[in-house]
Amino acid sequence: MSAIPSGPGKQAGIRVGAEVARRLISLRSHDGSSTKPPPFSPRNVAGGYRPTPPDFPTPVFTNWGSVKPFVLAKGSQFRPAPPPAVSTAEYARALNEVKSLGRKTSTTRTPDQTAAGKFWAAAPVWNVWNQIAQGLVTSQHASLEKAVKVFAQLNLSLADTAIAMYDAKYTYRVWRPVTALRLGGTHYNPRIAGDPNWTPLLPTAPDPSYPAAHGALSQAAATTLTMFYGAQHHLVVTSKGVTRTFASFQRAATEAWLSRIWTGQHTSIDNRAGQQLGTQVADFVAQHI
Repeated sequence: MSAIPSGPGKQAGIRVGAEVARRLISLRSHDGSSTKPPPFSPRNVAGGYRPTPPDFPTPVFTNWGSVKPFVLAKGSQFRPAPPPAVSTAEYARALNEVKSLGRKTSTTRTPDQTAAGKFWAAAPVWNVWNQIAQGLVTSQHASLEKAVKVFAQLNLSLADTAIAMYDAKYTYRVWRPVTALRLGGTHYNPRIAGDPNWTPLLPTAPDPSYPAAHGALSQAAATTLTMFYGAQHHLVVTSKGVTRTFASFQRAATEAWLSRIWTGQHTSIDNRAGQQLGTQVADFVAQHI
């Protein structure tokens, strides 16, 4: 605030900001976000999530699905349907795609897919979408009112999508591709050939696979920003010094979730459920704020 000249207006703004912050903190003081999660017990059955190599970290945000949403009635409001069983042909097709494209030493993944995978993993995906929004409101000289609406709707959608996503992740507790592929030799699905040495392009995030976070959060963001700026909008996005361009918000979101296949994190089954969830949450938020 040092760039803002001193005077009555600045002091009034400081008072309003402090009071709004105080009220919001009070409203969220019992939202469940500070509740200590119970110890996590892995599911050592075919399809059951358990910590992933190489470091086998403790799963994160195990209680987040129980946090009180900002706009949704509850985290399970748009819970996706159960995923197909890991013994099915559908699951085998999806996992074998990851086996080929997501392997660290893949020969089927293109250089651009590798670059995209690393790009979307370089920073938290919600930060990237807020950066996109910041570029839009700045470049288009948005009014204060519009800027507030864009950021409020975007981040309420992201926040409630995260709650809904973790509700589903820890309801279904589906194992990650690296686990499924390394245990393929246990013959839970005859269409999958196991590989105990299979390694993804990037380390696996410490939470269950279904639904995919990048799919859910990116779809929520793209749906929200499309409401404000239209379906066709040229984007130039920079993350950690790397720049990629897109013809629309949806194309950026689609690359974000595809990138998780290319890095060995998720199957297309995870991604489709994430896309559906993100769309539903963003639409609901738009209708209820």
